Amino acid sequence: MLRTRFLSVTAASLLVWLGSAAPAVSEPPAATVTVTSPAADSVHPVDSSLFVGWRNDTGQEVDVWLAQDDGAGGSHRLFKLASKASSKPTSELVTAVPAVPDGTDYTVEVTTRDTGVRGYSAPFAVGPVPAAGPVVGTGTGSGSGSGGAPGTSPSWVQAQDGHSPR
Repeated sequence: MLRTRFLSVTAASLLVWLGSAAPAVSEPPAATVTVTSPAADSVHPVDSSLFVGWRNDTGQEVDVWLAQDDGAGGSHRLFKLASKASSKPTSELVTAVPAVPDGTDYTVEVTTRDTGVRGYSAPFAVGPVPAAGPVVGTGTGSGSGSGGAPGTSPSWVQAQDGHSPR
């Protein structure tokens, strides 16, 4: 009888333990990477500074790529702009625009190193800054042939924070 009572107490304890061992746990929201700059429709000359900003809630380091629209609704990577960039929730970096053909179908891709979570910037252009348009990049061009129009002379380059570099 003592043996039977021991088994029933052990079996009852085991059932209670198993029943409470797996509480319901909700899935965490999907991790994302959101590219916040460069701005849509901005123009960046080759060799100018390109400011890239992103939000990353994965906690992982990221790689930053210059990508181009492939014409079929996707994109392909052209140049790695940064490797093992910050894993902080909000980050930014400054890089140079590589020598690529002029075009309006460029984006920046920021992708996590471990899980492949990625985000893309809005499309922007690489090429000469229009004479009447705002200066976005800080190119190394001479500005010759511009006729002295504001926005094309190197002395008129506006810094990203809105202050003149003078």
